[in-house]
Amino acid sequence: MVNGRVTLVCSIKNTFVTKDIQMLEGLGFKVFLIHSPPYSDPIRFIGNRIREFFLGFYFLFRSEALFSWFNDYHTTLPLFWARFLKKKTVIIVGGYDAVSNQSLGYGIFVKKNLRQFLARKNYQNTDQILVVHKSLAEGCSNASLESGTHSGIKHFLPDLKTTISEVPTAYDSNYWKLDEEKTAKTILTVANISDYRTFERKGIPLFLDLASAMPDFKFTIAGIQKLNLYKSEFPSNVSLLGTQSREQLKKLYGQHRFYFQGSLIEGLPNVLCEAMLCECIPVGKDVFGISDAIGASGLVFKPNEKKNSIIDFFIHATPSLGKAARQRISELYPIERRKSFFQKILQNAESNG
Repeated sequence: MVNGRVTLVCSIKNTFVTKDIQMLEGLGFKVFLIHSPPYSDPIRFIGNRIREFFLGFYFLFRSEALFSWFNDYHTTLPLFWARFLKKKTVIIVGGYDAVSNQSLGYGIFVKKNLRQFLARKNYQNTDQILVVHKSLAEGCSNASLESGTHSGIKHFLPDLKTTISEVPTAYDSNYWKLDEEKTAKTILTVANISDYRTFERKGIPLFLDLASAMPDFKFTIAGIQKLNLYKSEFPSNVSLLGTQSREQLKKLYGQHRFYFQGSLIEGLPNVLCEAMLCECIPVGKDVFGISDAIGASGLVFKPNEKKNSIIDFFIHATPSLGKAARQRISELYPIERRKSFFQKILQNAESNG
């Protein structure tokens, strides 16, 4: 039974975007999707804006609300139509849209240009902003000290009146569970890496340093899109895997004892939470949402942590921490929590419609 209609616009159709679409459909709403990949060439860039203009009006005329996953060019025209048609509007912030790192050239607020101008206006004009972790609203001091990363919507727009709510992404503990046999002395990290900027942002240099210092451990990096791009830099105990399917990831999580998240910049890492549900012992840097996800179920290390203390944890960690990791994610980030928040938003949208 269809209770209503919503429009969702996104630049990247990641797994967490797909999960939100499925969740909205599970609540009884038909979802009109506008998917605008982040093309840089002028023809496809302009083509996206034309699609957003016409589809935005057509879909939003028939919808009760607009959700935009990430805040960027793709948000502006659908948001314009939603406001014109007096529909409820929500921007969901994932990370890039709330940070600025000059050395990496990463974040929507790096350059004062049209893109940043529109992002600011979008934040000012939407009814509600959802962040996957509070640091994307308030900022992360550890990331600022380590890498010069400025962060937090309130940092960039201190006078913003729009309501900001922390609504973490959710994880299906019935699917993400241990179905494999763990192998001792195995450490996994997952990241979609297509360039050196992402390679550095995801903490891979530290991962390689640890691999060099721990030759009797097996290290795996999954998600490198061009396997031949970095091979000469890797120690012999590091395995490289390309982009993985959902089923392949589940198997990898199940086979590895540890999961490593050494990112410079993150929101709330989906792969970390999925790995923890599969009873990987988590080791991660104390920036953004990483430390909240891990808690006492693994090791949270400071950005300036001595490498030896991380190595010591890998050597002496108790295998039972894996079960504690699963329990933590199951309790902190259940699907029902996110579903309930979305339900309230849509109930308000229908009552105001």
